[in-house]
Amino acid sequence: MRLAGDSVARPWAVRLEHALFLVFLTILIWAPLPFASNRIWGGALLAALIASIFCVWCVLYLLGQVRIEPGVWRRARWPLALLLLVQGWVWLQMLPLPRPWVEALSPQAFAWHIKLGALTLSLDPEHTRYYLMRGLCVSMGFFLTLALVNTRERMRWLLQILVFSGTFQAVYGVFMVLSGLELGFFVQKYVGTGVATGTFVNRNHLAGYLVMCLAAGIGLLLSQLGHTVAGTWREHARRLLALLLSPTLRLRLYLAIMVVALVLTRSRMGNIAFFTALAVTGALLLWAGHRNGRTFPWKMMAFLGSLFVVDMLILGKWFGFDALAERLENTNPAAESRAWSNQYSLDYLQDFPLTGSGGGSFYGIFPNYQAPDLIGFHQHAHNDYLEFAVELGLPATALLGVFVGLCFWIACKALYTRRSGLRRGAAFACVMTVCWAAVHSVADFNLQIPANALTFMVLLALGVLSGGLNRRAAASGL
Repeated sequence: MRLAGDSVARPWAVRLEHALFLVFLTILIWAPLPFASNRIWGGALLAALIASIFCVWCVLYLLGQVRIEPGVWRRARWPLALLLLVQGWVWLQMLPLPRPWVEALSPQAFAWHIKLGALTLSLDPEHTRYYLMRGLCVSMGFFLTLALVNTRERMRWLLQILVFSGTFQAVYGVFMVLSGLELGFFVQKYVGTGVATGTFVNRNHLAGYLVMCLAAGIGLLLSQLGHTVAGTWREHARRLLALLLSPTLRLRLYLAIMVVALVLTRSRMGNIAFFTALAVTGALLLWAGHRNGRTFPWKMMAFLGSLFVVDMLILGKWFGFDALAERLENTNPAAESRAWSNQYSLDYLQDFPLTGSGGGSFYGIFPNYQAPDLIGFHQHAHNDYLEFAVELGLPATALLGVFVGLCFWIACKALYTRRSGLRRGAAFACVMTVCWAAVHSVADFNLQIPANALTFMVLLALGVLSGGLNRRAAASGL
């Protein structure tokens, strides 16, 4: 961290900026604890904590004590601009506009409004205000990751914190299932009994969180794999002993624990998305190595293969893989209520294609399209793509897609150009996370859950950071 103009930051500013980073890590651990912050009080508290750190960082920036490295800013400016455009659109949705404007932009919203005077594009402005608060929260989380993770050690700490948080959720969830206590966040579970949910309410959302933490752990472990070849059996034995005594083995154990919990969630799409993302990202990594003319990465292949073979066929079988397989075999897409609801959501989208019905308004608008044979209250669409589209409109949803695509592209380039090291591990975590979200979002709404959305944004920011910094910043350790 330096002053603009190459002067050295004052000691108090250095200490304060480091404290902000530690608080940020603490918030990442806290976010999934109170029902994944998916309560109004939990989401508001999470937003307040993130905003507090952001405001302090901005004060330090105005005082000339901190800055974002030029190399990072060059790659991050367009993703950040897209995020701001989307949040600006959500703000515009709840802004009172002249009636002719609303009628021209959203005829359906105009027809449903019953009040006189100025109208809003959102049919539920109060929930859109809360939606904007959550959107700003995860956007600030993306920015703070770029601003605070400015050394190699901090990138390692961030990945380690995600592994720690995921392991805690996994151990807690598995213990609740095996012990029969079935507690959530200090209360008796009222849904999801018999399966791992951790401190989440929905098992699918715990599965999504575990996959993101697994991506972080796998990236961290890949960065620790050696690339030299042992010449003699003594050297092989020495390296094996060093491996058994090293933190790498502990990290591998944490990953196995998270896989066990993932199986115990009995989340069909969560498990499918995990192994699909792992396979695709592993194939991209091997392809990048081949294109760069490197020797075949046997250690990397053995490690990725062990996640399939050891974790699923051995550990998974002990902890209920058969039950998950049976649930997958008995799945009938035509009989799934979430598939029905998606069909009605498409009807919903036809009435609000341009402007959406307002961020956070799905729960109140969907009953107007819900058929009598679709029983139950649907707070969210069981499809992230559809929910973003019906609430924000297709143009704003496309901007979000471009934002994710830019981060994905930067991480893929780092995966291709970086020979080894922590930045390549961070790129792997980002690419795997995007691949997971692309699959899992088809059948669930992980990105509507504050804790999962924040973690997703942090990993996207790591993908941007994996592209590297300028030469002077690189000399500082990243």
